[in-house]
Amino acid sequence: MRLSIWSRPGRARPRTRGSRIAAIVIAAAAVAPPAGAQPAADKPPNPDDLLGNIVVVAGAGRPLPKIAVLPSLASEMEDVTIRSVARRDLELCGEFELLTDSSAPEGLYLADSPVDVKAWAGKGVEAVVKVTGKPLAGGKAELRGLAYFVNRGAAPVLDKRFVVDASAIRVESHRVSDLLIGALTGQSGGFASRMTFASGMGKLRRVYTIDADGNDPKSVTPLDQQAIAPAFGPHEDLFYAGSAGEGAPFLARLAGGGLVPLGVRGSVYGVAFSRDRTKVAFSIGEGDTVRVFTGPDPLSLTPASEVGMAMHPAFTPSGKLAFSGEGRYGQRIYVDGKPASPEGLNASAPVFCNHPDGVRLVYQVGVGKNTDLVSSAEHGGGIARLTQNQGRNGYPACSPDGRLVAFFSTRTAGEGPGLYVMRLDGGRPKRVSTLLGDSLRWDPLPAGRAAEVK
Repeated sequence: MRLSIWSRPGRARPRTRGSRIAAIVIAAAAVAPPAGAQPAADKPPNPDDLLGNIVVVAGAGRPLPKIAVLPSLASEMEDVTIRSVARRDLELCGEFELLTDSSAPEGLYLADSPVDVKAWAGKGVEAVVKVTGKPLAGGKAELRGLAYFVNRGAAPVLDKRFVVDASAIRVESHRVSDLLIGALTGQSGGFASRMTFASGMGKLRRVYTIDADGNDPKSVTPLDQQAIAPAFGPHEDLFYAGSAGEGAPFLARLAGGGLVPLGVRGSVYGVAFSRDRTKVAFSIGEGDTVRVFTGPDPLSLTPASEVGMAMHPAFTPSGKLAFSGEGRYGQRIYVDGKPASPEGLNASAPVFCNHPDGVRLVYQVGVGKNTDLVSSAEHGGGIARLTQNQGRNGYPACSPDGRLVAFFSTRTAGEGPGLYVMRLDGGRPKRVSTLLGDSLRWDPLPAGRAAEVK
């Protein structure tokens, strides 16, 4: 049964204003993480010295297997949609090099045409993907995905068909893509998912949602609020902190709903949920600082740490709490109560990627006027640099399959500023949106209602 505290609550308890902290938080979201107190007599370490000679050793130099997505002459909306979605997902996942349609062997590419695996082998591809879609009666559609390894002949290694609601074709196409990625790599993809983030300044600061491939960005919070720190919670509700205006406290809210009552008073500056949604963490203003509190629900919060300026809470895959808190020279990343980032690197916005090769901690660090992304082992150590000399790169979020990291970048070269996804080794960044923002989160969609055709 759904608990009342996770539903659409009414009034919340009154809270302190914390306007000074609010100004720091909003400024930090636009520029850089807030810094802790720094002794005047000490000179902080140089971030470039701390990073030493660590440069981006991206996987871009490693050759990727070539694959092909069969062209299609079909004009049905269902077929066009699943093919465009699948091709884009296979490109964004960073695991393959896709052959262009113009390089396809001559042939008649109809929905029921057999796949000439031998002809494709002559094009140098290791695998071939075919997707089809067609309308059915009663507001339904059929989606199909097939995958072939050319060295195994004409028998597909994946052949799945689903009947879906016509209104859910794009979402269910992502699920087919994830299965295709799984058939070709051994682990399903993570594109049946969505992101949320905050963007804008002042009264125009709102929370947005967007599909993992950059489709359908939309604002989900009122125009009369400043909105920060979105996070998906139980029952797929979207939580955030919203302020009614300058000097007003940031209160925990639900997108499309009301206030969320908390067991601790104070302005809210960060929200996070564990992967199984059994734990929640809030960064809450306390006097002239911010503390992190955690518990099984918003009404049952207890202090999680005495570290001040505890921002950007996040949970590890095993449910341990992490956050960015003040150190001697600015912010540090703390995991399970212990520092995980080097002293002197102004670090914030931690996230954990449950990669097939092991859990990686990813966070942003201040480097001069810019910010870069670095990764390390789950509890620190083994730092690798993911971005370098490309403007401000920050607020990372990990894909549900753990192989990709999304982030915002102000880079002017290449595809320009916007929202990017790239491999966890820093290779092959791809822009999915021109939007910029902060406090990015990336979560799987709830289970779909597609019926598999046996």
